Amino acid sequence: MTQKTILIADDDMRLLNALTCRLESEGYRVVATQDGYQALALARRETPDLLLLDINMPAGDGFSVHQRIVQIDELRDKPVIYVTGEDSPRVYDLANTLGAVAIVHKPFETSELMNAIRSYIDASPRKLQA
Repeated sequence: MTQKTILIADDDMRLLNALTCRLESEGYRVVATQDGYQALALARRETPDLLLLDINMPAGDGFSVHQRIVQIDELRDKPVIYVTGEDSPRVYDLANTLGAVAIVHKPFETSELMNAIRSYIDASPRKLQA
């Protein structure tokens, strides 16, 4: 079985490190960055199986990264999960419009995020489930 790759983009270095350690301990390969510009570059280079995007980051927020990703053939159908502290109708509207599969709100239980990842990393493309 091929090791699945997850891209994490979040400007909170402690969260980024914690998620990287947890996902690697679960057998995933992780590529991580703290800004949107690098997230897009990594996504193009690494073609991850799933993307975890923070919404509010420097150099391109999660939405702008996602907007660009859906324009790239080999990334278009990759599941995107937003990990964010923002909880507003705007977040749900934009996430659904762009085709995100889930939103996990900070602070979160690690098990909640892991369940979302497991649900979508091998799944065919689906729309956001509220």
